[in-house]
Amino acid sequence: MKKILLVIPNDTLGGAEQILKMMANHYTEALVEVQFLKKKSNEEWKTDNRSIKLKYQKTNSEYLGAIYYAWHLLLKPKKKYDLIFTSHVFVTGLVGVFIRLGFLQKNHFIGRESTRIFERFNGFKLFLYKKMYQLGYPNLDLLICQTQEMKQNLIANLPWIDKQINIKVIANPINLNLTKSTEDVVADFPFIVGAGRLIPEKGFDILIEAFKEILKIHPTYQLIILGEGKEKQNLERLIKELDLEKKVILKGQVSNVYAYFKIAKVCVVSSRIEGFPNVLLQMISQNNCVVSTKCTAEIETIPGIEIANIEDSKSLSNTILKSLKEDHSKNNILFKSFLDEKSIDNFIASIEKELQ
Repeated sequence: MKKILLVIPNDTLGGAEQILKMMANHYTEALVEVQFLKKKSNEEWKTDNRSIKLKYQKTNSEYLGAIYYAWHLLLKPKKKYDLIFTSHVFVTGLVGVFIRLGFLQKNHFIGRESTRIFERFNGFKLFLYKKMYQLGYPNLDLLICQTQEMKQNLIANLPWIDKQINIKVIANPINLNLTKSTEDVVADFPFIVGAGRLIPEKGFDILIEAFKEILKIHPTYQLIILGEGKEKQNLERLIKELDLEKKVILKGQVSNVYAYFKIAKVCVVSSRIEGFPNVLLQMISQNNCVVSTKCTAEIETIPGIEIANIEDSKSLSNTILKSLKEDHSKNNILFKSFLDEKSIDNFIASIEKELQ
């Protein structure tokens, strides 16, 4: 039986973590160990797959958790894993170092880039990430980039990397079984929805500013934003400044985003930058009317969605208003065809093909 290891900073299900969870659940006939570098904080990784074993560190710091994990690996008998998966630069570098030191043994080590690091970070954090690339990444057997743009950006900033590592572009998957929502959301008002972590990169401040303009044409509408994050207080302050307390709802984390996406008038991705927004795939699985900023060049490859400029509330409001006027009923055919190619089975098959 195959032994598979996934190493993850924490158990919060962001986009990268959702993909790793899909991958873990795909391997129903393998022993899957999921190692978190922090203590348990929620039930988001709860699964019916009994072959998955979740392991946590007893700390709220992933850096301290990395030390604990190294100590655990040093003291315990060495396991050899058929496949090791990671999807965060720090963790990928860390696992690469552990492999180099002999703490971990593997047949194949696969990393996945979760964002465009060199456009998103600077200062000490970027310095640390560069070191992790240098120290750990050469031990990868395969590095997955979500888009061609991400791969080109990575090579431009680390010219050595494609000479030492097999880098391939494999588009993000979606588990279409999860999109079949049995939960209903009842709303007695029309609404626009956005979803994601409340962080600056997601551009919810821009969406809120755009919504102020939309209300001039559609005064009965409300804006619902799903998710939690460090920007919540800033967004609440902006909502108050724009006198939108009764119109913008910060709903927080919900158990089923698909139910909201299904009945929204428009689903919106307002991000400033993305590797590729997984939430966009979730949205087009439920709704024919979807707007996204051009947060990555790959957005233009998706047929049927409306595209706005990044960092531009006027462009976003105009694009949303335009989408509300148009008939998008035929988009379900375009979206279904696009999503069928993004199945988790196809994603895993592409990885296995590259490892042959």
